[in-house]
Amino acid sequence: MIEIGTSYVLPDEPCFNLSELDLLSPTGERRRYRVYMVVRGDKLAKHQEDMGPAKSFKTDQVRVLGGFIDEDSKRIYIEHTVNELRGIVEQLRVRQWFDKRELVGLDRIYSNGN
Repeated sequence: MIEIGTSYVLPDEPCFNLSELDLLSPTGERRRYRVYMVVRGDKLAKHQEDMGPAKSFKTDQVRVLGGFIDEDSKRIYIEHTVNELRGIVEQLRVRQWFDKRELVGLDRIYSNGN
């Protein structure tokens, strides 16, 4: 799929996904970017916002899905808007939903005396 860009997003427009990722800037510095994939017409458009130096963020990178593409029909289905996904990302940044060590069983490994 060819990716198109956009210089803006609107709060109430359909949002395919929203990510906060540590990426290299054009100058080679590691920075945190908020990356939106919004629906414009029948295509996805990408918008990036520079949030600052990656080392300033204590939270993990995150990607929140707002929709999906039907592989058979190639139709884009959207469940959330830009503002809804922003709210979800903000919640993920301030609240730890689970202990990541539980995900891979590290809590059990270290609690057994290792």
